[in-house]
Amino acid sequence: MSSPSPLLLVVTGMPASGKSTLGARLAGALRWPFVTKDEYKALLHDGLPELKSAQSGPLSFTMMYHVAGVTLAAGVNTVLETHFYRGMSEPILQGLAQAYGARLAQVYCDAPVSVLQARHDARVASGARPFIDLPMDYTTLPWHCCWTPLGLDAPLLRVDTTGPDALPAVLDWLHTEVRPEDRGRP
Repeated sequence: MSSPSPLLLVVTGMPASGKSTLGARLAGALRWPFVTKDEYKALLHDGLPELKSAQSGPLSFTMMYHVAGVTLAAGVNTVLETHFYRGMSEPILQGLAQAYGARLAQVYCDAPVSVLQARHDARVASGARPFIDLPMDYTTLPWHCCWTPLGLDAPLLRVDTTGPDALPAVLDWLHTEVRPEDRGRP
């Protein structure tokens, strides 16, 4: 009996929508790798402080996709998280899944714009991630900034990150709708 193809679980949403928090918790609960662009962007800035954000953003996306490809090539289910871009990210994600025989699923994190703006402003004010959390006005963000889920031909779960803990519902959805063969596993 062959093992099921790996799952590429894409966690999407606007900046400050709770993607990283949910994605990290989800990966931990499932014991899957958590591949997130922000970690690679931070590594680039730590190692190359003179690097500009206009350079580190594209490089960190390249690194993120490469690492996801490595895990999928090994047949490992993977959680991939960042603020993807509608109309641009879908072909890359679909190509990645196809190249490694992986299935795709998407968890879309959502919150009201006022909550997103307040969360983001608090991050900027903290100064904890100066090359990642840059000041911005959410009302000026273009359509491709994941105001809606990515257009993937894949199972989709929308999660309101202002409500109660979403992790149990996401795990249940994964084990019943997306990967029922994993039922009973972490």
